[in-house]
Amino acid sequence: MKELKKIKPFLQQMTAAFADVVDVELGVIDRDLEVIAGTGFFEPEVGTVYREGCTTEKLLLSPKERFIFVSDTRQSANCRQCDNFERCSVLAFLMCPISYMGDKIGSISLLALNERQRQKLLTEQEKLKKFLNNLCNFIAITLNEKKMGMKVKSLANQVKAVIDFVHEGIIAINAEGIITNINQSALHMLGLHADVCNRPIGELFPGFNPHNLMKGSPGASGSSNYEQEIQYVAEDQVELLLYCNITLMYENDKVSGAVISFRRKEELKKLATRIIGEEKKYTFEAIKGTSPEMIEIKKTMQRVANTDSTILIRGETGTGKSLFARAIHEKSYRRNKPFITVNCASIPATLLESELFGYEEGAFTGARKGGKPGKFELAHEGTIFLDEIGDMPLSSQVKLLQVIETKRIERVGGVKTRSLDVRIIAATNQDLEKLIEKNKFRKDLFYRLNVIPFFIPPLRERREDINLLIHYFLDLYNKQLHKKIVRFQERARELLYRYPWPGNVRELENAIEYAVNIETGPEITPESLPAKIINYRPDDEPGHTYSLDHLEKDFIIKALKKYGTTTRGKERAAAALGISRATLYRKLKKFNMSVS
Repeated sequence: MKELKKIKPFLQQMTAAFADVVDVELGVIDRDLEVIAGTGFFEPEVGTVYREGCTTEKLLLSPKERFIFVSDTRQSANCRQCDNFERCSVLAFLMCPISYMGDKIGSISLLALNERQRQKLLTEQEKLKKFLNNLCNFIAITLNEKKMGMKVKSLANQVKAVIDFVHEGIIAINAEGIITNINQSALHMLGLHADVCNRPIGELFPGFNPHNLMKGSPGASGSSNYEQEIQYVAEDQVELLLYCNITLMYENDKVSGAVISFRRKEELKKLATRIIGEEKKYTFEAIKGTSPEMIEIKKTMQRVANTDSTILIRGETGTGKSLFARAIHEKSYRRNKPFITVNCASIPATLLESELFGYEEGAFTGARKGGKPGKFELAHEGTIFLDEIGDMPLSSQVKLLQVIETKRIERVGGVKTRSLDVRIIAATNQDLEKLIEKNKFRKDLFYRLNVIPFFIPPLRERREDINLLIHYFLDLYNKQLHKKIVRFQERARELLYRYPWPGNVRELENAIEYAVNIETGPEITPESLPAKIINYRPDDEPGHTYSLDHLEKDFIIKALKKYGTTTRGKERAAAALGISRATLYRKLKKFNMSVS
């Protein structure tokens, strides 16, 4: 009996609803190892039948196992045996069996697709186990209802157990405006110490008029109210501004009540700040660098961002090529469309073509039912970023060239072509001209990609950016690690300036993160820096170190040449150097630089 498959629409709605609640992804697999419902990673997997030996099968065959928790899929021996190991984006998961009538009929999982979600699984494991148990009970009750009916009170109690887990405050009222249910979050948020069911909603929110609210009709535009503001005064006279959503409930086409969900305004502000901060990561302004080379690169990239021309970004590892690619996308008219990244070096050559262009059902052994779209299809109307393009095998280069020329793709194993509207940005740290000479890269593909070329200079060639970057990363990791380090000791700065940074900005960031972790005092000392930086000596001048004063003086001269020596010019020069105007004047005096 395929119990879970019979309630597939319900399970899909349930997983979609509660994925937002717990802020991790959910997936349901039945005992035939078929994915029945899910979100995130599991959503495109619906209908896929997993092979024997997968984690769900092991859980169902174990008589005593209640949960399986994998904190790091990359290190899990069981995960490494999975056919999808290389392509899997799941970082961690918590799995619980679904039991019905004494049998295990499937599993339900919470999946972490990013580090924040993984940390949530790690820190809230016991709480999430209870949550999964509630969901399993809820599913079992739903199955009972389908088979023989159930008591309304029992269902309401199970739903309430889940609703009490929700972070948002939730209040249900009937058509007369009487409170019929309230969850624990609402009681806590409003500072209430006892249940307020059977009381009029107006006693909590005097300005709230339920009778005007109940005039909606099914499907009418007034049936839902979003982002309404409600003023609430707690018993201790503390005023709260709540943002709420109000949804009407219907029975026999008549309004039977409403559900009010709300959060505090300050919580929403924090959420908005975090979201805005995430968006700013991908702008040109977020890419730190005030050297003339970086300024010119960002200026030129912004000019070409709104075109459809193909861009090739070259530079050493760690120079931020992917950041520039994302910034170009965010500056373009395609910014609200997909940005799809493909690392050509991380995907096995045998799988790269199907990953890029997709495949049809039956194209090869293990191909998913219904086929699968490739990265180019997923990027339709947006941007595809082909990172490490120099590592792409020649066989895939041929098809990529054809796609660029025809703007059409054909899935592996298919005969139908699909039109394509995609902007291509490629990047590499390799010398493509040398690869062409060795017949490892196609010359015609190179010319197709190299329409608008950019070269990101290594950090050692723009040392004036080091001062800005080290202070930026110091502030960043002070916040993340809850430290209060205020400056770099002069000797520590000198060591950072002289080091050649073969790993570029990425290596510099790692070094500052290390130092902030190690340092216990108010300033970064030489002893807190990584050993390779402390022990470095220039090959051509053994034992010699760069003079910090010389470097600072050189940077100041360059900044003043660029911005001028007027008062406004000095202000801009100081900002570019990452120092105050007063500090600039002190250094001018220190170096005896007479600049009027």
